[in-house]
Amino acid sequence: MKKAKTIIISLLIVAMSYIAEPNSSAYAGVPFNYITDIDYGELDYKITGICFCKKKWWWVMGIVFQYWEPFMLIDTSHESNYSAAIGTSVGNIPSLNGKNKSQDVADPSESNFAQSHAFLIPIIPNICSRWDYGAWWSEVDPTWQSDTLSAIITPESTLFANYASQMACSADAAATNVGFPLDALPWCIGSGGSSYPMTGHVADDDIIQANSTAAARLIYKLNRIGMICDAAAKCGCMYTPVWIKSHYKMAAVRPNVSSVYPLGKSAMVYGAGQNPPFSGSLGPNDQFLWVVYRLQRCCTCCE
Repeated sequence: MKKAKTIIISLLIVAMSYIAEPNSSAYAGVPFNYITDIDYGELDYKITGICFCKKKWWWVMGIVFQYWEPFMLIDTSHESNYSAAIGTSVGNIPSLNGKNKSQDVADPSESNFAQSHAFLIPIIPNICSRWDYGAWWSEVDPTWQSDTLSAIITPESTLFANYASQMACSADAAATNVGFPLDALPWCIGSGGSSYPMTGHVADDDIIQANSTAAARLIYKLNRIGMICDAAAKCGCMYTPVWIKSHYKMAAVRPNVSSVYPLGKSAMVYGAGQNPPFSGSLGPNDQFLWVVYRLQRCCTCCE
């Protein structure tokens, strides 16, 4: 099943490239670099205790260790089929293009919209088994394009479409900007606003904050549909249709490299240089790439 899902998604991406307009993208950037674009100091390996694993007839003692694993890339783009991770486009489809407020200011009521793509980067071998799947490409996902269709996988979103729930997000924003987000408020993404709708439409005219929020929503979506799992369990990992936000951090690495931050951090903290007037040192000024770090916790006696 795991291989089948990955193959299906890959075939859909290839199909999109055939129906797209060839050579229609004016954008080009520097592909993701495993050496320079990952903050290896952020891994923060530490031993946190001991654990016991039951074998067939006996118990074995192990050591519990944890670290922050850079396990996934997410890029967000207002041009369909452009990927900052690979630094090129597979062919633009104008009808699927998004928009950003910095380029479209005629209507002040408009918000940002971004297509989004995810790629696993399993660069650190794990002792514990993980069951993540391979990739995501939002252009082939109708629920990413439509706030209405997105309710199919987030029926609870209507419960939080009220003033009291949204006001609670101010507490999440405050907590995030001094430390980590409040996991008890999964409908909030700190300074990024609401986790819903789980689409590329973000009601924020700050292009950096809006794209960060779109990337965070994709993390939540991939948790919801079982494409990624929460790796903080001591053995294996658990599926979390309601995400645990504090187990994830991100860093923008396109158009420029920034520091690592918890989900929902204010863009004023990490956004310097991320939306230059023309182009960043590594790519276009409005096409973003994020490295996602996930909390790993493993017991050495796990199978």
